[in-house]
Amino acid sequence: MKTTTIMVLAGLLLLIGGILAFANPFAASLTVELLVGWAFLIGGAVQLFAAFSQDRSTGNRIWFGLWGLLGLLVGISLIADPLSGLVSLTVLLGAVFLISGIVRLYLAWGLKDTPVYLLLLLSGVLSVLIGAAVLMNVMEAAGKLLGILLGIELISSGLSLMLFGYLLRKSR
Repeated sequence: MKTTTIMVLAGLLLLIGGILAFANPFAASLTVELLVGWAFLIGGAVQLFAAFSQDRSTGNRIWFGLWGLLGLLVGISLIADPLSGLVSLTVLLGAVFLISGIVRLYLAWGLKDTPVYLLLLLSGVLSVLIGAAVLMNVMEAAGKLLGILLGIELISSGLSLMLFGYLLRKSR
């Protein structure tokens, strides 16, 4: 099978996954939450192993160990109680949107006389509004937001990969 065909098929699978995420955003949100939990659990375990398996100074070993322990505890917490983890991740995501929007508004203010001013201003306002909306409706957003964002990511990645594979095939 040609590489371009594999790219188009992989893109199609991503596209179908994105559509399924939109069809059931709650299940997609739980999937994201569990994947994040496992990522923290595995990352924390690896960091704990690294902290005690190599010759390091005591200070570095303690920091590596503490960060590893924190990652391990966060992972266990997210996996043990996915619904609470879903709320926690939604609050975190809302805060990220809000803070990144405020930073972009600040940057826009400093770049008033440049061509990027309006784009930064609009982007900042939208991020602040999304962050505020999420934080004001955490319980409602928790069941859908991560799944919708996953759907958007999968669809855009799938379409991009399909288009890239198609254009690559056409250029040969």
